[in-house]
Amino acid sequence: MAEDKSTPGGANKYSVYAQRSVDSTQINWNEISGQLVKGLETIRDERQSRKDAIEKSTQDAIEQLSQVPETGTQDAASLLINGSAMSIKSVQEQNDLMKRGLISPKDNMLFMQQQKNGYKSLSTAVKGWDAWAVEARTRLEDPNISSGNLETFTNLQTEALGNLRNKKLWTNPTNGKMQLVTMGYNKTTKLYDVMPDYETRKQDYQNPNTMLNFMKYKNAGVDVNEMAKKQTANIAEIITSERARLTALGGGGGITSIEDFRQLGTFGKDEGGNTITYDMWKKDQIDAMVGTASDKSNLSAAEVLTNSGGYFFAQTESQFKEEHPGISTDRMIKVDMSTGQPVPTMNEAQLKQARKLADVAVESQVSHLVKMTEGKGAQQEDQDTANTTRVKEEEDRNKAYFKDIDKIITAPANEGSAVSQDRLTDMNQQFLSSTNSTDKNTKINSIKRGANEIVIDKTVRGVNKPVTVDKFFRDPKTDKLDLKRPLTSKEIARQIYRELIPRGATEKMSFDDFYDAAIKNGMDFTPKMIKDEKGNMIPNPAYGADEEFGTKTQIEKISNYNSDDFTDLNQTKSMALEFQGLVDADGDPDYTDNFIDAAPVVKKAFSQGLKNVEKAYGSSLDIEVSYNDVYASGDNEIIYSYKDPVTGKVVSDKFIYNDDNTKLQSEVDKKINEIIDAYNASRESGKNAPGGSGDTEDKPYG
Repeated sequence: MAEDKSTPGGANKYSVYAQRSVDSTQINWNEISGQLVKGLETIRDERQSRKDAIEKSTQDAIEQLSQVPETGTQDAASLLINGSAMSIKSVQEQNDLMKRGLISPKDNMLFMQQQKNGYKSLSTAVKGWDAWAVEARTRLEDPNISSGNLETFTNLQTEALGNLRNKKLWTNPTNGKMQLVTMGYNKTTKLYDVMPDYETRKQDYQNPNTMLNFMKYKNAGVDVNEMAKKQTANIAEIITSERARLTALGGGGGITSIEDFRQLGTFGKDEGGNTITYDMWKKDQIDAMVGTASDKSNLSAAEVLTNSGGYFFAQTESQFKEEHPGISTDRMIKVDMSTGQPVPTMNEAQLKQARKLADVAVESQVSHLVKMTEGKGAQQEDQDTANTTRVKEEEDRNKAYFKDIDKIITAPANEGSAVSQDRLTDMNQQFLSSTNSTDKNTKINSIKRGANEIVIDKTVRGVNKPVTVDKFFRDPKTDKLDLKRPLTSKEIARQIYRELIPRGATEKMSFDDFYDAAIKNGMDFTPKMIKDEKGNMIPNPAYGADEEFGTKTQIEKISNYNSDDFTDLNQTKSMALEFQGLVDADGDPDYTDNFIDAAPVVKKAFSQGLKNVEKAYGSSLDIEVSYNDVYASGDNEIIYSYKDPVTGKVVSDKFIYNDDNTKLQSEVDKKINEIIDAYNASRESGKNAPGGSGDTEDKPYG
């Protein structure tokens, strides 16, 4: 068959080419569909991978939070166990919110990380608390270490870890940050279950992450007078060089007046070449000591104020009022603890006062320097001046202190005890009158000399901090005494020098200078052996170091209560008359319900009788009195409760009242005096110092 070369009817020359074009541009939907499915599968797999990663991270976090570290106390273990359970629950809840699309994966991961960080920090802090407490105590008591008041304040906040019974871990549900909260006391439930208000009680909230920073915080103490000495050291040369020009005395140069010195105008030149006046120079020294007039967070200025005795650190007004009752909040230096470092902030009046104290210190030092360089006339005779008299008095006092230390270490028990009592009384008086805030809150409770040691028991800011003075060499490796290596009296004295001698003496001279001065005056510690008339060595009868003795702070007893004593200012009515005046509430002669009136009379008697106990205790005894009508008998119950000042625990009991007013009065008197006698006994034994709280387990705020 021949090839058909004819053109199809109805077609044109482009028909074939058009068909080819359509074929060449036809979309391969099968291929595109396959690619789309593959892309969706990849997205699905990536999402699943991310979900798996988040789930694994969540499980890893839960596993980490479940690992409770070993601790030394049951309270710490319970806190960490409960904290672990709380953290696991919080992480699971956040993971569930993420799965429901209510929070982002990023927020979930941040939440988990905050939980892990907080729990890890808390565990580290709890485990390291004992070692930290030892170091903090050492820094506070070591005379060679000068720690600042802000360090002491920070340590007191950190000491909360030492009592975990009223603590609870709380997680911020918005960001996962953990807080260790000191719970408030609930009088209804008798439990610590009240969540404190954060804005007014920031001191009750501690971030575990910052607690570790506070445990590492240290700052040196500040002495405004010592700072003034350093700042004025350079003007001694000015004074020396101007002596000849200013003097009009023929026999030798001297500064004619302090006022002349302040007008010298030789304190250098400023950048413009102008003469620096005394006032300009002094302002620069004050700035260097306590910061500029606008530096409200200057640590040195804050330390100067608190050292003055009238100012105190606090995070909130509530904390200030609790720790310093009766003192105006104008004396509060606010401390911000939120950054991990304590930052004090003073107001304008406080900063002005700090600069004033620095100004006085500089002026005093300048005056001292000028007076010390005063010359004498050629014909002027040497005679005792006020300065030489003062030096002589100081020498006599130091001699007396040396004798006291010697007797405490070496004298027989009766003599050593008497001298110890004198030193205890003197030091406590010094502490009370001190302008240093730490000293002002320090009290020596007792001094005891044993066979191997001398123990100086003292309380610092309400915390018992005994000082043990070894009489034998203590092995630093084993921390045990070597009873074959007794220390010399000098070595023992070195340990107690700064504990029993007033700061006014110890700050002026080291122990070595103190001892050398005694030797120059022909004094030394009492020897154990002496020579007899024949030159033979015999035991010294004045040496009694092996005899033990003990002293303690003399505490004035609280007098017993007697309801016959007058209770009003006009001295016209006694509690006895109030008891005898009890009548039936509705005026009936049968006295069937006079127990209703009896309850407030009993409460008034308790309040009157225990007011001095509350004063010594330092807080209210929370006295409550109610009644119970017993219908089945003629007896009714007068129910009372109070906080025992010895144990700190709430005690509840009742009186049976059957219209016998005299009997009720007698029983109330007896109970009140039982409480007073027990409290007096506890104070005398040292178990409960004035202002102490005994067992704090049931003690509410304040």
